[in-house]
Amino acid sequence: MLQIYGVPFSAHTRKVIVAAHHKRLPFELSQLVPLTPDLPEWFLRASPLRQIPVVVHGGRTIADSSVIALYLDRVAPERPLYPEAPDDYAKALFIEELVDGALAKHVLHGVLFQRVFGPRFLGLTPDRDLITRSLEEHIPLRLADLEARLEGDWFAGAFSYADITVASMLLNFHYAGEQVSRDTHPRLHALLRRALLHEPFATALRAEAPAARGLHDLDTHLLDELGY
Repeated sequence: MLQIYGVPFSAHTRKVIVAAHHKRLPFELSQLVPLTPDLPEWFLRASPLRQIPVVVHGGRTIADSSVIALYLDRVAPERPLYPEAPDDYAKALFIEELVDGALAKHVLHGVLFQRVFGPRFLGLTPDRDLITRSLEEHIPLRLADLEARLEGDWFAGAFSYADITVASMLLNFHYAGEQVSRDTHPRLHALLRRALLHEPFATALRAEAPAARGLHDLDTHLLDELGY
């Protein structure tokens, strides 16, 4: 049994949850909020940057959503998360890195943390300048990169971890009160809805939606639109 530690509305935890559903791997989700001061020692050893998710599987403790996905493809190769063809494999890895390395910090810390998690859990005042820079300088460049690289229904031929990564991050962008516009990013707008209605995501979101709505500061209009 795969044990996932995190919170369902975390973009990176969601990636692993969707990956497990895609692979049809049984799992249990244990709530772990990295902003709390009393994190267990085993978690800090596994994830010294205090980032979720962490998984425990077969006596192994593994951190980082990308590492976890590569691990799952090795231990459970059925229904792979990454394409077999070398060029498509490279595309999937590149898109994943583009999101996690260049977009995530601006969506998650620059906007969502400032507007929702920092004020709610830590009592912090939002950094308005950081929000503005994120929304006007950084995020548009990364969305334009992704829009230009999406040539079909999915980023790397078939549905892969690249699409899970992009859709999960864009959902959190919507949670922060923003949106991917059909007018400015028609391909990403369509991909996001296509991915979130794809069965692995649908299964995950049916479980996530009540928790997301319970955190009243999150904007759940996209979940409403899609019928979750």
